[in-house]
Amino acid sequence: MKKPFICAFIALAFLSGCTHSPAHRIAECEKKGGSEADCNAAEWAYEKAHPLPQYDPTQYDNAAALQAAYNASAAKVKTTTE
Repeated sequence: MKKPFICAFIALAFLSGCTHSPAHRIAECEKKGGSEADCNAAEWAYEKAHPLPQYDPTQYDNAAALQAAYNASAAKVKTTTE
């Protein structure tokens, strides 16, 4: 009973952590046309200015992530019981 909720929580934590990583910010900078050196320097400056992670609830939808994780675990349970 608790296993789907734990799996959903882990999936949510993973999804929220992946959207704000330095590698993602550098990749976005390079997609916008910045050079690798400039993007790395900008990320270095960002990390010095913001030592703690920034919380931005608009970056992800918690309800959708939880529903997707629950659906995946429910489908797995359904296929194993058939």
